[in-house]
Amino acid sequence: MRIGREAGARLERDRLMADVAAAAASVGPAGRVCGEGCSRVCGTCGSRGCQCECGPDCADAAQALSSQPSTYPIEPGIVPLVYAFARTGLLHPCWSCEGHNHPDGSLWKLPTVWFYADSSVFARLLADSVARLASGGSLNVEWRVAITYSDPDNPRTTFALEPVLPLRDSIVLADLQSDARQLAKSLPRLIKEGGRALLEA
Repeated sequence: MRIGREAGARLERDRLMADVAAAAASVGPAGRVCGEGCSRVCGTCGSRGCQCECGPDCADAAQALSSQPSTYPIEPGIVPLVYAFARTGLLHPCWSCEGHNHPDGSLWKLPTVWFYADSSVFARLLADSVARLASGGSLNVEWRVAITYSDPDNPRTTFALEPVLPLRDSIVLADLQSDARQLAKSLPRLIKEGGRALLEA
């Protein structure tokens, strides 16, 4: 069966292409990447709203990126990826886990970032970007964008970026956390490139 395109959906296509253009031109948030939770005084310009020293290595990032900074700061192993999501200005992280092992050293929880996307196009561009990295051999395992939800009473669709474990047991948590760091370095650029490619298609 061939998957056809819907007829008579011009308005929907126009809206989606506007979202593609927004992704292609994205420059991220205007203020601090971590949002209003960051009040650090910049050592470069003295401001509390600039991005001069913004980065995932900032000592305050784990708290500033969290909605509950004192109770649940972002775990160190996933801070770079959560920061990269926030840096896009398109994908809004709402939950994360750096991954954990059982006491015997076997995998228990996988590194994951749950997020909201204002447009399905942004989630699609993320999935495309992750697939490009995997096909280029930059990741230890494949990762996928999955549809989920955050709370039983929240009707908003939530997405998750998570690793897909191969049918072998040689993958360890350090491999997955290495992937998360690689994803963090590349995703903002790849999402923008993906948007530009869709505009030109």
